[in-house]
Amino acid sequence: MTLAELQSTFSQHLLYQSVDLAELEITGPFSAEQLMGLYRNNFYIGLSEYLSDCFPAVVALVGEEFFAQLAKAYIIECPLSQANLELYGQGFAPFIKDCPQAESLEYLADIAALDWAFDRAKSVVSLQDFPFTQLAQVTAQQQQQISFRLQPETLLLCAPYPLLKIWLGAKSGELDALEMKSDERVVMYPNKHSGVLFCNLSSTEYQFLQQVQAHASLQSLSALPDFQDLLKHFISLHIINDFKFAGEA
Repeated sequence: MTLAELQSTFSQHLLYQSVDLAELEITGPFSAEQLMGLYRNNFYIGLSEYLSDCFPAVVALVGEEFFAQLAKAYIIECPLSQANLELYGQGFAPFIKDCPQAESLEYLADIAALDWAFDRAKSVVSLQDFPFTQLAQVTAQQQQQISFRLQPETLLLCAPYPLLKIWLGAKSGELDALEMKSDERVVMYPNKHSGVLFCNLSSTEYQFLQQVQAHASLQSLSALPDFQDLLKHFISLHIINDFKFAGEA
């Protein structure tokens, strides 16, 4: 058996796929089934603990037992493809959204998205200030072709339920008096002083940041209500921190 074949057999067994363990030629006081079962158990425990650390509000809402089931299903459906765990949780919120077991919890995927955004925003170690000097050098003709950029790891969410209140309530354990009929628009972003900041947005603010996130040109943005005030506001909050010309990445 080649190394590639050995790795493939090993991975398939970890993901509960049918393989012939005799091909591994494991010898010793314990059988191949016992040793591989022990390794697989430790493998799932390790990844489940990692996911639990990344998604504390989800754990608080569904409980440890149900979360363990979600984590195991995610690990099987979205297996670890590299040794670095840093980004392994990025697919967890989309997974929950399509997971039949979580279908009755319509807000759970968005709560997971907030958990992940909070985790990622904390990981940002260097934040760029808005380049006012470079903007001042842009000609009037060029201005219409620029588009603004949000800080890396900024999250925008809109939900027909009080998303941020649910997330904060799950973290604090205070969910009893929550009114579920209200909707919310939320932005979460890295901050050099606080690590992470988040707040509710008005519908106008949300629409504006959506357009910025979609790299709308300054010409398009200028047609939105209160454009200049909103641009100044979000630059002052360091949510908008850069600009590019049309065609630039």
